[in-house]
Amino acid sequence: MTQRLVPHAGRASVVAELAPPPAAKCLVAHVLTPPGLRWIGGKPLSPRLLGADHHAALALPGVRAVVLRHRFAGVVAESDALAANAAHALQARWSAPPRADGAPVPRRALTQVGAPSEVLANAATRHAQDYQWPLAGTNAEARCTVIADWRDGMLHVWLPGTRPGALREELAALLGIAPQQVALACWQAPDDDADPTLLAHHAAADAALLAHAAGKPVMRRLCADDIGLSDAVLSVRVDTAQSGAAIDAYATTLAGTAAPWVPLALWLTHTPSPVTDGTDTAQAGNAGNPPYRIPNVDVGMVGAVGDSATFDAAPLAAARAQVFARESHLDEIAAASGSDPVALRLAHLDDARGGALVRQVSERAGWSPAAPRAAAAAGNVRRGRGFAYAHTVDHDAGQSWSAWVAEVEVDDTTGDLAVTRVTVGRDSESLAPTQAAPATRSLEQAVADTALQLTAATPGFDTWPSAAPTARMLPATAGIALPEVRLAGTLAGYDKLAAGPADTLPAAAAVANAIFDATGVRLRAPPFSAERIRLALAESEDKRGSRRKKRGWLAAAAATAAGLCATLLPWRAPIAPVAPTEPGFYSAATLERGRLVAAAGDCAVCHTAPGGVKNAGGLPLETPFGTVYSTNITPDVQTGIGNWSFAAFERAMRKGIHRDGRRLYPAFPYTAFAKVSDADMQALYAYLMAAGPVKSEVPQTRLAFPFNMRPLLAGWNLLFHRNEPFKPDPLRSAQWNRGAYLAEGLGHCSACHSPRNALGAEQGGRKYLTGGSADDWEAPPLTSLTHAPVPWTEAALFTYLRGGYAPHHGAAAGPMAPVVEELAQLPESDVRAIAHYVASFASPPPAPSVLAAQAAQIEQRSAQAALTLNGPGERLYQSACAVCHQSDQGIAQFGVKPALALNTNLHSKLPDNVIQVLLQGMPAPPDSELGAMPAYADTLDDRQIAQLTQYLRARFAPDQPAWQDLENTVARLRAAPAH
Repeated sequence: MTQRLVPHAGRASVVAELAPPPAAKCLVAHVLTPPGLRWIGGKPLSPRLLGADHHAALALPGVRAVVLRHRFAGVVAESDALAANAAHALQARWSAPPRADGAPVPRRALTQVGAPSEVLANAATRHAQDYQWPLAGTNAEARCTVIADWRDGMLHVWLPGTRPGALREELAALLGIAPQQVALACWQAPDDDADPTLLAHHAAADAALLAHAAGKPVMRRLCADDIGLSDAVLSVRVDTAQSGAAIDAYATTLAGTAAPWVPLALWLTHTPSPVTDGTDTAQAGNAGNPPYRIPNVDVGMVGAVGDSATFDAAPLAAARAQVFARESHLDEIAAASGSDPVALRLAHLDDARGGALVRQVSERAGWSPAAPRAAAAAGNVRRGRGFAYAHTVDHDAGQSWSAWVAEVEVDDTTGDLAVTRVTVGRDSESLAPTQAAPATRSLEQAVADTALQLTAATPGFDTWPSAAPTARMLPATAGIALPEVRLAGTLAGYDKLAAGPADTLPAAAAVANAIFDATGVRLRAPPFSAERIRLALAESEDKRGSRRKKRGWLAAAAATAAGLCATLLPWRAPIAPVAPTEPGFYSAATLERGRLVAAAGDCAVCHTAPGGVKNAGGLPLETPFGTVYSTNITPDVQTGIGNWSFAAFERAMRKGIHRDGRRLYPAFPYTAFAKVSDADMQALYAYLMAAGPVKSEVPQTRLAFPFNMRPLLAGWNLLFHRNEPFKPDPLRSAQWNRGAYLAEGLGHCSACHSPRNALGAEQGGRKYLTGGSADDWEAPPLTSLTHAPVPWTEAALFTYLRGGYAPHHGAAAGPMAPVVEELAQLPESDVRAIAHYVASFASPPPAPSVLAAQAAQIEQRSAQAALTLNGPGERLYQSACAVCHQSDQGIAQFGVKPALALNTNLHSKLPDNVIQVLLQGMPAPPDSELGAMPAYADTLDDRQIAQLTQYLRARFAPDQPAWQDLENTVARLRAAPAH
């Protein structure tokens, strides 16, 4: 029984001869995702589009086309912001999300031998387990960009793709043109399952439809969430029955959550696909058949083959999923029965060529069942080895056999994993000595690439994308020790050999089995990140820890007492100064990571005075106990931290203790920075020390008694500070943990957005992120207690944090404006992670259509309130505000007219932020179509600011009570120091 690899249909490409237009010359597409979109049995399930305001969207400046067709709604505009505004103006109305029929998706048996059900039901020893295989290109961070251009009766599309022939026919059907009028420029990754283009055909259809309507080049950027996918996987359920050392029955079920190749736009526009699904029962059945002698076999898949193109979309991914599940499962059986994994396979392998290859690879690797596991390499490093095998049949190449022995080293403290050696063998009916010429990718390179994909593809909570190695990096630049590759069998005599798609099928299982051999941790879904291994090891350690706790309670008590005494010491010993580091001491990678850490931590926001040099200190920070001045953190020896050692720097960051031993005030958020990882702390230190020194004497912080008694902070730390590193939640996603690490640690969001008690400590628990203050600005709640008239969504949070403006909420101002500028330096994935984390504290938002209806209702209510208002406040509004904020007055000065009726600050219980914006103005957000707002502190007096504020409240938040004592509030805020 064999795997069968099915090549993609339409592999021959129709290449567009024209070069793609530059991005700056392209219009931008925005397609509305139907609320509640789901994929059932490979088909989308979405609500009906009941109606939309086509004319309102087209009337906006910069909008070039609007397409409404059945359930498809899309707009084309001159920028992202204008396209988003047009999509909002559509006011799309959707039906309630349809319900699935409730019937379970049927399982279809593809191969049945013997009576597997009866054997499994009566088995004395039975093993059942679930495994998962991620589909590249459909995870939460996957992105795809496609450009389409309609000109002179021809559609040109530039995209990453793997099935241009089929896509060409589908785009022609979508536009009602001949296939000869479609020209595609496609490129393809070396491995189908590593191809980051599974979203491309969906993006191409959107771009083509909108470019055809606009008659101009259109760019469509698509992420997995836009088509109802976040983490698409193939799932494999394996169930086996065993008697002694023999496997009597084997049953497997393959299920997928991936979207089909048929573009979503075809489904939404009710356009029948002209492409016939190429997956047949025989092919799907062969994909899961085990290559071993097992008398009772049942191979099936969930859903009807003819109704789902999941496996046609990624046939090699399906094969990899099957091999990974089967070969991992056999290893689990061997471990449970005390059998040797290689011997177990040979006992069930009648294929002479396959058996010979397994023996050759195991001998070449030095595999000996009787040999004990290798001792630890050094310290906490554990070694392990794993075996896996695959047999495939390809339409063109015939049969292929491949076997792997992977050897790994795992640091049981950090979870870091290294594949140190791979012994690989291949046999093939098409392999001949004349085929040993160099090719685009050698077998050795394929092995190295695969090892990196399996071990470094998923970052940990403190891994920065710019610092994370990828499988495509060359060894000289990756900074990673690549595995030693040994060739066995018929490969041993070749110096260079082209890699085929079947050669790396056993890789994931071999590495997973080696990790288990080294650590006892079984990972049933790749990739195998250090974080996952570390968490699994910690969980295993916790289960074994009760006995150690009983034996070591005296030592633990003594250590706790010593730590308590050290914490209560009012003064700590100074740490000796060190000589500044020489230029070029730190690597470029470390400095770049440090730059990102500093941006995430907003170092320059607090350590730069108005008009001062970056990080030279002197910014006054207003607290209830007095004014605290930020320090100089440039590497100046006299006035900065140029002679601080890393130990001194880390102590200040984690414990709030200066190099000279005095306590730091918690206005410096060391309570949050204590959660920063060691690697990030070291990178931040390197970045600060490599900057240019600035001699800058800053004002001394002088608080009134008793707050000037720094030794009292020892007691404060005992009560309110926990010097503990960030611990990821294993029950949460990697994105949530990354967002939590950035928000709780480096970003110290709660320092402003959580209330504080009488002693100035943040209040956690139910009050976490429920609102606070910063420098006489209100930091609004980030939970379900938000003042926002329209609920925040994760998408809106990302838009706000990334660009400084969200249409339903307003723009970033005051202390938040420079924070957004710092966040603009971070990778997009990090800002999305923060938005994902913060959104988890709010109530689930309603559907987009409901949000749009709420926004329209609020704006209508504001328009009605305006009819009843007049007086000095109304005149001030017309002269100072209307031209930029009122859609019916003049042209848009900066492309977007923000709606004040949706502004969160105007719906707050406090007028402080509205008054501060009027007094100080607002800088232009870093990434939006908004311009800067001027300050009126020198133009309007306190009474006029109060009148304007009251008018804004009455007009744009008429359901909220009027603010009181505004003139005194204006006077107080005008007298406060500006930042």
